[in-house]
Amino acid sequence: MKNSIRPASLFACVALGGIACLAGAGVAAAANTGPRILGLSDMMKLSDKTEDQLEAAKEATRKYKDINVALAEGFFQGSPDVPGEGFHYLNPARLDCKFDPAHPEILLYAFLPGQTQLKLVALEYAIPFACMPANGPPPEGFAGNLDVWHNDEPVPFWTVNAWLYFRNPNGLFTLENPLVP
Repeated sequence: MKNSIRPASLFACVALGGIACLAGAGVAAAANTGPRILGLSDMMKLSDKTEDQLEAAKEATRKYKDINVALAEGFFQGSPDVPGEGFHYLNPARLDCKFDPAHPEILLYAFLPGQTQLKLVALEYAIPFACMPANGPPPEGFAGNLDVWHNDEPVPFWTVNAWLYFRNPNGLFTLENPLVP
């Protein structure tokens, strides 16, 4: 009897160890070093249209990983280092009354732990209060209702962040990322 329990116990331990290794690999795949940005919970809630908009945004903005490209295209530093967001680089020529996923008005860059160069971490979209009053409903942005627009004074804009370049454990469209110092 003991002989049959040991192999079964050994098999159970090996199986559980394999599951733990797979779980660890899943966590590693979701880490900030890989291409994966969205958490599983984000992906379950995104509509096809939202995914298409996010893909268009990422395709159009990938070049801004090099901050020199952003500077050459008219973005400039518009804020000090904001905890949870980083430095805001604004392109005033893009400030208008339209939401276009492929043309964010603001790029968020941050010095991440252990790095000495700014890294593109998120896109920020801004609609001026002149277009959408602060006391009115928020702008229509990404498809669905997951994007949460903010109208924080004294900045005279509605804004929403999309954390496409650095995973945010609080969600794709949240204002701040606890992993950004």
